[in-house]
Amino acid sequence: MQQSSVNVSKIPLILVGLLFSVYPFGPAIQNIGLGLFVLVGLWFSRSALKPRLWSPKPAARLVISSMIVFLVWNVVATWISPTHHSDEKLAFFVGYAPLFILPWIVGFFPQLDSKSEQKLLSYAASIVFVWGLVVTSQYFFPWRWVGTQIVPNITSRAQGFYSHPMSLAYASLILWPLSIRMVLSFPRRWPGWGLFLGAALILVFSMSRIVQVLAALFAMWNIFVLLSGRQRSLVLMLALLFGLVLAFTKNPVSTRFHHLLNPTPEERLSDYPDDRLAFWDAHFLMIQERPLLGHGIHLNLAFRKPYYERLGLGDFRKQYPAHNQYLQILAESGIIGLGWYFVWLVALWLLIQRQVADAFFRVSAQQTLLIFSLGCVTQNAFGDSCVRMGLVILVSLVTLRFQGHSKL
Repeated sequence: MQQSSVNVSKIPLILVGLLFSVYPFGPAIQNIGLGLFVLVGLWFSRSALKPRLWSPKPAARLVISSMIVFLVWNVVATWISPTHHSDEKLAFFVGYAPLFILPWIVGFFPQLDSKSEQKLLSYAASIVFVWGLVVTSQYFFPWRWVGTQIVPNITSRAQGFYSHPMSLAYASLILWPLSIRMVLSFPRRWPGWGLFLGAALILVFSMSRIVQVLAALFAMWNIFVLLSGRQRSLVLMLALLFGLVLAFTKNPVSTRFHHLLNPTPEERLSDYPDDRLAFWDAHFLMIQERPLLGHGIHLNLAFRKPYYERLGLGDFRKQYPAHNQYLQILAESGIIGLGWYFVWLVALWLLIQRQVADAFFRVSAQQTLLIFSLGCVTQNAFGDSCVRMGLVILVSLVTLRFQGHSKL
């Protein structure tokens, strides 16, 4: 009986560790990991933990219920839309379902003790550090992962095991607040350095300018908040020196910013100052037609093309989705959908603020949510399943934490 109790106590360590294990990989492997999490979690919840359904606190209940309502409304908005119909309503719902299923399952888990937390942190740091090394190799020896094979890549811009460098960049952005806060707060602990170095390598070699700027701003914020006196001055001087080296030497960061300031005709395909503004303009036209209800999920190229043509961009090669998560939600599910998305964000923020006692983890989680939300201004990050996996991990950890777990 005692042995069974010990095994049960390892459930959250094993399953949350599983989420970190599959995070660097594409949707197929991530979905396998999520499926195993759900099956094993439900089995142990049924057989070894609580005989009745978990009754979450009101803050957690709102996080779960608001996400369910958001997803249901998107399906309804697609079903009633006269302008667009998608046959992938069920796939859409299932794809986002981990955001409410995993927090519910985690509510059955026993509390992590301090030793288990340290193991989980060390394991996550190891995964992220190795991930960073893999990404670095793609810059120096360009390759990419296609299906089950490694093939040569035509660009040195890293994408890891994902299908696009932007997915990799925004997935690493979710790791950044905890990484920078760990290395500044606990400089003698190797997991902090593992997280920091791994995340930094991914940020550099995935070459997203917006992500790099956000990471730099959050790094400076935490330097001013967490350090003082000579420590702050020393770290600021080192950060300034590092910034000057990046600015005045040829490297992935300086090259990308040089292209931003001096674009070639091939890089700028419209008369807009930035092609992303063309994406936004086209989606504003969609929103004006159905501002309250939206047009439905998965607005494909055939649907988007007429709106680009109305802007005189019929031959524009980049007739892309909005590259702004908030505009994308407005176009798909209208003001109602965006409202429920904000309810979910606020509910998650309040859950962290009111129920997580550990100040370090609380602020790290809030900064993660904030940097992700800012990143959504220039990318459909919430709609990217690879990036969304990071949110699933965050919500699961927060649900574990608000039950009163011990400190890092």
